[in-house]
Amino acid sequence: MKKNNIITNFSVLLILLMPLMGWTQSEWMVSDTKQKEKNPVAFSDASVKDGKVQFMANCKSCHGDPGKDNGLPLVPKPTDLTLQAFLDLNTDGSIYHKMTDGQITMPSYKAILSDQQRWSIVNFLRSMDKNHKVAESVAASKPQKEAPKEEVAIAEAPYYLSLSVDAAKNEATTVFQGTLNGEKTAIEGAEIFIGIKRYFNNLPVMDAGATTNSQGIIKTSYPGDLLSGEDGKAELIAYVIDTETYGEITAHQEITLSPAHPNHFKDTRALWADRSHFPWWLMITYLSIVLIVWSVMAKVVINMLKIKSLGK
Repeated sequence: MKKNNIITNFSVLLILLMPLMGWTQSEWMVSDTKQKEKNPVAFSDASVKDGKVQFMANCKSCHGDPGKDNGLPLVPKPTDLTLQAFLDLNTDGSIYHKMTDGQITMPSYKAILSDQQRWSIVNFLRSMDKNHKVAESVAASKPQKEAPKEEVAIAEAPYYLSLSVDAAKNEATTVFQGTLNGEKTAIEGAEIFIGIKRYFNNLPVMDAGATTNSQGIIKTSYPGDLLSGEDGKAELIAYVIDTETYGEITAHQEITLSPAHPNHFKDTRALWADRSHFPWWLMITYLSIVLIVWSVMAKVVINMLKIKSLGK
C-alpha cells in the first residue's frame, strides 16, 4: 500500500511539474552579453534567402509557416517567430543564442547549423520585422538609372512540380512549371527545397537558396552512402518554398540508400540523431510519460481487484 502511494504521489508531482517546464520555456531569457551580440552576417538578399531556406528546412516543422501561427500543439506551443511582439522583445543576439543553446522542448542547433546559417535565419526573421532598419550603403544612396524592362508574361496556376531520380548517379531533378495560354511553361527563379524525409527536420541535399533555371529545373546529388534502416529505403521530398505565391506544392520519390542493421544505429552519418546529440530532456520526458501511464494503469488494476474482493 505504501509503494502504491509513493508511485501515485510521484506521478502527480510530474504532472504538476509539466506546466512549470512550459512556463520556464515561455519566460526564456538570455544574458545581457548574449543579447547585445551583433549579427556578423550582413543583412542582404542573399543572407535572407539562405536564412529562409534554413528556416523552412529546420524550424518550420515545429514553429509552422511564417506569419500563420500554426506551430505544433506542444506545451508550450512553439512561437511564431515572425510575430512583431516576438521580434520587438528579442534582439538578434537573443534569437541566435536561443537557437544555439536550446532549452526544454527547444533543441540546440549548434551541432546542426553553422554560425552563418543561424545568423542568416536571424536576418530572414528581421526581413519581416516592420521596425527593422538597415543601414543604407553608399551605393544604394545614389540613384541609378535603370534600363526599361520588357513586360514578360507570368505563368499562373495550376502549377506542376515533378521529381525524378537517377539512382546510378545519386542525382535528383525537379521541374517546376506553371500555365501560360493553356499550356505548361517553365517557371524560373522559384526556390525549391529538396531533401530526404525525416520525422522532424528533413535533411536538405540541395544548395542553400537554390532556384530553378530558365527551364524550371534544379539538379542536385544526394548521399547514397547515408544509412537508412535495414532495407535502405528512404523518401526524397521536394517542395516549393514560396507557398504564398504558389501554394503548397510537393513531390515525392522513393530512393535506396545504404542499409544498416539496428546495431549500427549509433553511427553519426545516418538519418537519425546520433547519441552524443540526443537531448536529455526528451529522454526524461519520454520516460516520465511512460512511468505515469503505467503507474495509472497499475493503480486502476489494483483498485479493481480491491473492489472485486469486497464484493465477495
